Amino acid sequence: MITNLQNSWRFFLIILLITGLPRPSKAQETVLQSYIKQGLENNQGLKQQKFLLQKSMFALKEAKTFFLPEVNFSGNYLDSRGGRKINLPIGDLLNPVYNSLNQLTNSSAFPEVKNISQTFNPNNYYDAKFRTSIPIFDAEIIYNSRIRKEEINYQQAEIDVYKRELVKDIQLGYYAYLQTLESIRILENATILAQENLRYNQTLVKNDKAIRTAVSRAENELIGLKAKLEDAKYQSVNAAAYFNFLLNLPFNTKIEAPQNQQIITDTDVSVSGRREELTKLATLQDINSLSLQLAKSARLPKLSTFMDLGSQGDFLKFNNTTRYYLFGVTLTWQVFAANRTFYKAQQAEFQIKSTVEQINQVEQQLQLQAETAMNKLSSARQIYEASKSQTVLSEQYYQDQRKLYREGQLLYLELLDAQNRLISDQLQQSISYLNVQTRAVELERAKASYPLSN
Repeated sequence: MITNLQNSWRFFLIILLITGLPRPSKAQETVLQSYIKQGLENNQGLKQQKFLLQKSMFALKEAKTFFLPEVNFSGNYLDSRGGRKINLPIGDLLNPVYNSLNQLTNSSAFPEVKNISQTFNPNNYYDAKFRTSIPIFDAEIIYNSRIRKEEINYQQAEIDVYKRELVKDIQLGYYAYLQTLESIRILENATILAQENLRYNQTLVKNDKAIRTAVSRAENELIGLKAKLEDAKYQSVNAAAYFNFLLNLPFNTKIEAPQNQQIITDTDVSVSGRREELTKLATLQDINSLSLQLAKSARLPKLSTFMDLGSQGDFLKFNNTTRYYLFGVTLTWQVFAANRTFYKAQQAEFQIKSTVEQINQVEQQLQLQAETAMNKLSSARQIYEASKSQTVLSEQYYQDQRKLYREGQLLYLELLDAQNRLISDQLQQSISYLNVQTRAVELERAKASYPLSN
């Protein structure tokens, strides 16, 4: 029975070694690309950014409408009693003349006229009109329209930045989930080994070749591994929930997980002109320049024209005598505003200078980020290669210790120490590989090398 267990262990160890090493796989890349595409289509945060882009587009359309004619209807009705009056002595002026004419003509053709007392407020009066106004020259309208156009470019760059961050998060989330599966696999294999050791020790105790303590230690080790396995499963559930959150899917959605994995090897550190952050800042600089011109445009005149088509008169009367039209040209030119325009222009100029310094700083930060990411990836690869070698040594060491234990030349505590070292090294190799993937994704993000489609 002991010989069979040794043979099965050797076979299991070979399988464990083969399956524990990551190998390049196009299948994983295809699956991951599919998830990235799904995330770019469904992510809620990205949808919010796209809504803001649509908002900016409608803001531009709104700005363009100020170049077009505007037609408004207005009307008012007035009815009054009392108030200031003006006395018109019409009767005093005309009645003497009328009396003389009546005497000359020996008739009453010219009746007596009364004096008039007229209030200033109109009574039973209406005025209704359509006013059409057209701006002929207004620099503020021109620059506002240009600013709205640049804001669209700015928001598009903002979306691209968000896309790149989302792609990075999806990749890291996917790799982290795969790492939890690898941890589960390692702990499941370790649990199987612990169960075999327990059965072997029970056999030794039954045959009076070992004491009961060996069985107790094997049982405790099995309990501990099962607890670690349950914790790894919970971590896997959490990793899957976060990944599905990025894709805007139910948290319990099953994730396709290929067995083999692929390490990214691109190490190009050139980032100049390829980062959307720089595009954002360049667009922001254009907006600042237009804001400066907008501030200065307050010194320029504004010219517009209008035409009224309406009717005014006594209420409910509408005829040729009440209808009218009115045409006019309006010129507005700021003469004095206590240097308000100058102060606004100065604010815009200093904002431009601040943005220039920000661009220079961000360019250096991006170069530093790319170079640092490359160095971290190189270091992570070296650590991963070292962890692979360490795992191979631990597997060989455990096999040798197990052989000595079966021959009665080794204490069970020493075998247990070799087993724990093997499990620890396998988990460390898995973590090291995740670190390589993480650093590779960070380098890809620093280079902005992932192809984005609008």
